[in-house]
Amino acid sequence: MSLSSGLYSGGDRNLHAADAVGSGYAAEDKSFERLTQLTSAIFNIPIVCITLLDKDRQWVKYSNCVIPQDISIENFLCRYTLNNLELFEVPDALEDNRFSNLRLVTQEPFVRYYAGVPLTDAKGEVFGTLSLFDIKPRELHEDQKEILMGLASQVMVTIELVKKQQLLDYNTWRFQELLEITKVSPEIHCVMDFNGKIRYINEAVTSLLDYDIEEAMNLNPLHICYEDDIPLMLETIRKVFKGREREFRVDFRLVTKKNTVKWISWNLVAKSNRLYIYGRDITVSKRVEAELTKLSFVASKVNNGVIINDANNRVTWVNDAFEKITGFTLEDLKGKRLGDMINGPNTDLALLERVRELTEQRQSFTIDMLAYRKDKQEIWLSVYNTVVMNDQGEVDTEVEIIIDITEKKRAEKELQVLSLVASKTDTGVSLQDKEGNITWVNQSLERLTGYSLEELRGRMLGDVISSHFEDQELIADARAKSKNNQSYTIEVLAEKKDGSAVWLSVSNTPIIDSKGVVERQIELISDITQRKQVEKETIEAKEQALKLSQAKEMFLSVMSHEIRTPLNAVIGMTHLLLDNDPKSSQIDDLNLLKFSGENLLHIINDILDFTKMETGKMELEVFPFNLKTLANDIINSLQVNVRKRGNELVLKYDPAIPDMLTGDKSRLYQVLMNFLGNAIKFTDHGVVQLRMMLLENHERKVKVRFEIEDNGIGIPKDKQHYIFEVFTQAKTDISRKYGGTGLGLAITKKLLKLFNSEITVESEEGQGTTFSFEITFNKAAEQSDQPGLDNGISIFIGRRILVVDDNDINILIAKRILSKWGLEVESAINGYEAIEKIMKENFDLIFMDIKMPGIDGFETTSIIRDIRGDYYKSLPIIALTASTLKNDHFKFIQCGMNGHVLKPFNPDEIKNLLYDVFSEQYPLYQKD
Repeated sequence: MSLSSGLYSGGDRNLHAADAVGSGYAAEDKSFERLTQLTSAIFNIPIVCITLLDKDRQWVKYSNCVIPQDISIENFLCRYTLNNLELFEVPDALEDNRFSNLRLVTQEPFVRYYAGVPLTDAKGEVFGTLSLFDIKPRELHEDQKEILMGLASQVMVTIELVKKQQLLDYNTWRFQELLEITKVSPEIHCVMDFNGKIRYINEAVTSLLDYDIEEAMNLNPLHICYEDDIPLMLETIRKVFKGREREFRVDFRLVTKKNTVKWISWNLVAKSNRLYIYGRDITVSKRVEAELTKLSFVASKVNNGVIINDANNRVTWVNDAFEKITGFTLEDLKGKRLGDMINGPNTDLALLERVRELTEQRQSFTIDMLAYRKDKQEIWLSVYNTVVMNDQGEVDTEVEIIIDITEKKRAEKELQVLSLVASKTDTGVSLQDKEGNITWVNQSLERLTGYSLEELRGRMLGDVISSHFEDQELIADARAKSKNNQSYTIEVLAEKKDGSAVWLSVSNTPIIDSKGVVERQIELISDITQRKQVEKETIEAKEQALKLSQAKEMFLSVMSHEIRTPLNAVIGMTHLLLDNDPKSSQIDDLNLLKFSGENLLHIINDILDFTKMETGKMELEVFPFNLKTLANDIINSLQVNVRKRGNELVLKYDPAIPDMLTGDKSRLYQVLMNFLGNAIKFTDHGVVQLRMMLLENHERKVKVRFEIEDNGIGIPKDKQHYIFEVFTQAKTDISRKYGGTGLGLAITKKLLKLFNSEITVESEEGQGTTFSFEITFNKAAEQSDQPGLDNGISIFIGRRILVVDDNDINILIAKRILSKWGLEVESAINGYEAIEKIMKENFDLIFMDIKMPGIDGFETTSIIRDIRGDYYKSLPIIALTASTLKNDHFKFIQCGMNGHVLKPFNPDEIKNLLYDVFSEQYPLYQKD
């Protein structure tokens, strides 16, 4: 079964597997790349690839090495993984007749080792593999096999997420497009079933019928149909049910929520037991038709002017009222265009041209215009023009009704300032008397609240729109300020007339008379619902981000514990074997094992440290340390690597630097090791220098400059700006030639930012590289050196130690290391056993594992501290943990622990810690 038919089918066609995953690859932020790189790092293996199955071909979807992308199943090692439906391993392909002649084995990249895990869908059908390749023979142990199976599950999760996201994005896009079309439409769009139930309606129902969408969804069309038009509606419904027509048009009236009547022209399409309805407001045109019907009866008796024009816009008749309004008689106007006779210096001629264009387009219009009487006096006229068509659809006549609105315009002019402000803005404006009762509101406020001026006049706005909410005290305080001649701005939750909620910003300004008494009040009201929604969404987004951060933190804790625990056994046993007088033939092998374990730990630390810095969980610690001692330790620890490459490693230390400084020794050690490690790695038979120079020396602080110089391969100029990016190296073949994760410099840069320092790079390709940075340290008092492995032993003689750990190997390692120093060691495999032993016997110190079955190390420590007696309160308890999370550090303090040691631990570190505790030099943790 192919992946395309099995997982990615949908719509009218199937998505090819490679296309489906490929299109989601970029959207998932290179998830496959990260998975293959993580797998490569965990297993220390050069080639990792993800393959997908399609018919009889195997597609290499992603690989960290260049291998053929399209290989038949018969010619690929993965086919046995597909057949077995479980983890399949080939320790040495050349020794296996099934694979010794395959192309990948006999040609580049000359594969010798293979391990693969099948990728299966929810139905248990295989559609690909997660595969490991090496150019040398090897074999996985059981723990590694379990890890590989877990990584295969992660690949499946990623693919499923890609598929679901694609389908979701496509459906969301289609739905959004439809919604956007209906949102901007001024007409009603509606979907109704044959039971008369409205299934969808757009926002135009609010502007046309005054119902919000929720109300409209529950309406029965018969209940809002105008009484006289109900038979027409029923006849329309009958046609739908009988299926005589599938598409039809009908006009009938509806009664709005405000009890007004509107004519709506309906276009209906019946399909699949649904009615798709489009409604357009034709109230104005119906009103004009009605007016024309009445015009012939009343034209001669009304006080408004009436003019009849021919098809060429020439006057043919006027009534007596028009002569009284303008002074022009029929003899003055007959055969002429009205606009030519009544215009003057201030008439809007462009407006006249536009209305004539409307007439030519057979459209009626209504305008207000400044005209001139026959005696040249200015006069404002409101002109209602109706075009009457003949049977051929051509203009037959025009009927114009003229109303004198001069007095109205004069009154409006007196309120010009207020009109200009109130009518041109979307902000609601309210005028109130001195008591706060409304006297006038603009149209924006009417639209904003749904209440008309008549409904609001004489009432306080807050009493009308906010009486049901909990802002009454805020409103009362604001009104008190206004009476005391103080302006105010408040934000309140209000309720529109239709019952919908809206957030309003209300700015009130009192108008003071000459006696200093409030005469009236002006309020500006703005709709801030969208801003409030954004604020709400921002809070929700922060909460979501916090949850994601907590999930990352949990992932770090689990990964740290699961990886460091087996590493503790590997590195611990290596230390014990090296200290146990091994044969000379075994020393190199043990050193190689120790180096490999520590190198893997370094890679894991890089990954975990980078994640902690990305989530903002890393902070520098501040302890006294000797900078020169730290530098010498680094130089000595790197000598093996230096000699392997035929290099010379030189330390140039400024003696003016104070002996003791305070800072994060571990992070500085990590920075210097990263720089020096790279310098040694990229230099052959050359010189690597670490220089430390005193730049500034103050009473309490010093500034030290660090320089790491090599004469190795160098960095090209065009690559220097991005070598500090994640998983990035200067050349594509560097990882293959020299190894490395591409994380070292990225982490180093972030660590130095914690020190408030920046990196400077000077390099020339083929000539070498110099990295430099500056750090300011506080000075520290001189302290005695910690004991080495060969001194200070006497303080340990006879001391009793209890090691609490559910891992037998960890207990074995701890017993062997501690026993060598004269310590008496007991063990407990869980918290309950530890408490029982502490109650029966006396111990000088407890090493407490954190993650254990039953009660964990935190709970066990808390129980011990709660037992009555000074012994239980003061007994030193040190955590043995694989967690590197800062939150766990706080838990150490809260539960009563005295410190912690990170797995895998170094014997020297354990010895120094025991010396500090038993000599009571200083506590490891102190509460703030």
